[in-house]
Amino acid sequence: MNLSRLYNVFNAEKAKESLVGTIVVNTNEVGFYTFKANCSEVVKSHNLAVKNVETSRAGWSEQDPMVILSTVQECISNTTTPGGMVMGLRVVTVGVANQRGSVVAWNRRTGDPLSNVILWSDNRTATMVDEYLKTNDKYRFQKVCGLPFSPYFSAFKIKWLLNNVGKVMSAYRVGDCYFGTIDTWLLWNMTGGKNGGVFVTDCSNASHTFLMNINTLEWDKRLLKFFGISAKSLATIKTSSEVYGNISGGYLDKTPISCIIGNCQAALIGQKCFRRGLTKGTLDKNGSIFTITGENKVFSRNGLVTTIAYRLDSRPIFALEGPIASVGHTIEWVKECLNVRENECLAIKKKDKLQNEVYLVPAFNGLYAPHWRHEARSILVGANEYTINDDILKAAMESVCFQVQDIVEAINDDLKMSIDKIQIDGDLSDNTMVMQCLSDITNSKIEIAVFKNMSALGAAMAAGYAPEINVWNALCMPEDNGVIYNPKITAEERKNRIFDWKRAMRRSYDWIDYKNKLNYFWTILSITSGVILLGGLFIILKKK
Repeated sequence: MNLSRLYNVFNAEKAKESLVGTIVVNTNEVGFYTFKANCSEVVKSHNLAVKNVETSRAGWSEQDPMVILSTVQECISNTTTPGGMVMGLRVVTVGVANQRGSVVAWNRRTGDPLSNVILWSDNRTATMVDEYLKTNDKYRFQKVCGLPFSPYFSAFKIKWLLNNVGKVMSAYRVGDCYFGTIDTWLLWNMTGGKNGGVFVTDCSNASHTFLMNINTLEWDKRLLKFFGISAKSLATIKTSSEVYGNISGGYLDKTPISCIIGNCQAALIGQKCFRRGLTKGTLDKNGSIFTITGENKVFSRNGLVTTIAYRLDSRPIFALEGPIASVGHTIEWVKECLNVRENECLAIKKKDKLQNEVYLVPAFNGLYAPHWRHEARSILVGANEYTINDDILKAAMESVCFQVQDIVEAINDDLKMSIDKIQIDGDLSDNTMVMQCLSDITNSKIEIAVFKNMSALGAAMAAGYAPEINVWNALCMPEDNGVIYNPKITAEERKNRIFDWKRAMRRSYDWIDYKNKLNYFWTILSITSGVILLGGLFIILKKK
C-alpha cells in the first residue's frame, strides 16, 4: 500500500461533515449502512432478508436479481432522505461489498435479466467439473488463477448458463449478453443501466471467477478460450477503491460509488489486516479464513486459494484463503431438525462430564478448502444408543472449529509459520461456546471484532479512501477488538480430537458418484436410504 498517498490526501475537515454509505449483499440479507467518515460509528442502517427462489432440484440455489436490486434500493430509501442526507450529514460516497462467486446474466440493451442469480453455493455444475477432471489435474490452472477446479467458482456457472439457457446463448451470439457478479449487476443498474450504466468489477471479485489471471489482474485469454467465454461479455477489472461512476436517480442521485469488494475481503480492511501474516476469519452461515501474504503471491501446496485480499492502490495485496461451505447454517439446521436450544445444550454439558463424543461433518453440498470434495456429503459419526440431541448440536458447533483448524494447518505448512492469533467477525463471533472451542482446537488466541459486520466497515473505509474522495485515513484508525479467547485444553486432548475429526471427515468422501452414470441411480437410492435412516435416528433422539 502506498503510505505517502494515504497521509497526503486525507481531508480531515471534509471528513468531519461527511458520511460514507455501504451496500452489503450477503447470501440471504441486504443492508445499507452509513458511517461517520474516518470513524467506525454507524449513524443509521437498514437490513432486509432476501429469499432464495424455490426449487425442487437438488443442489440448486438461485435468487431473483431484480429482488436483490429492489431490496438494495429499499434499504437506501429507509436510511437516507432526498439529497443523500442522514441526520443532518450528507453521504459523500458509497461502497459495495458483496457475496462472491454468484453469477447473473442480463441483456445489455434492454436491462432485463436472462437468468436468476446462480448463487455461490449452487452445485449444479458438479458433473461439468468432473468431466473436466477426467482430462485435467484439479490444480492445472493454479499458477494462472490461483484456484482449483470446483463448482464454487463463477466460470463454471457462466458456462452452464451458455449451455443450458436458450435466451442467454441467443443474446450472447449477437453480443447483447453481459455476465456479472452481484457487484457488477448492482453497479451497472445503479449508474444508469441500459442508459449508460458502468460495466465494471474489482479484482477481489474477479479473482473468484476462475477467469482472471492472478499475475496480470486481467481476464486470461487461455482461460476464456478453455471455457468458451468472450471477454466482451465480462466487466472491466478495476481496483477496489476508486470512483467508477455516479448513482443515477433516487435519494443518492449523483453520489459516486467508489468501492467494490468481496464481502470477506472487505472484512479484512475493516479489521485492519494490513500486515503480512495477519489471519482473519468471517463466520456467518458460511465462512472464510484469510492470511495476508502482502505483495507476494503464495501458491498453496495444501488446497488453499491464492486470491486478492484488496487493491487500494496500484499494487494488489494477496492472501491465502480457505473458504468453508457451511458454518452457522449447520448449527441452525441441527436446531431446526432436533428442536433443541443452545442454552439447554450448554446447561446440560456443564453437568455432564461423561458426554459422548460425536462428530458431524457438514458437507451438504460438498467440502471446500482445503479438501475440495464436491462429491462429499454430510455424515454423523460416533453416535450410539446414549447419544442425545445436545451431543449432535455440540458436534455441529465444533464442526466450525475443526473446519477452521484444517485451514490453519494448511496455512502453517504453506507459509512455514505458526498461526497464533485469529481475528473473527460475523454472526458466530457472539457464540461463546464456538469461540472458546475455536481457540482450543486451533491453539490460537481468538480476537473478536467489536462491530460484528466488518464487511460494511471495510467497504466504507475503502470507499472513503478512494483518491477522488479522501475522507478516510484507513491505517490510522485505532484497534477496537472486543472479547479475547485463549486455549484451555491440553495438547494431548487437542491432538486426539483433531485425529478423530479427520477420521470422520474422510468417511464423508465419495458419496455422490458423478463420474459413473451407470451407478448414479444406485447412488441416489443409497443416499435416500441414508437420509431416511438418519431421519429415523433424529426421531428416536427427539423422544429421549
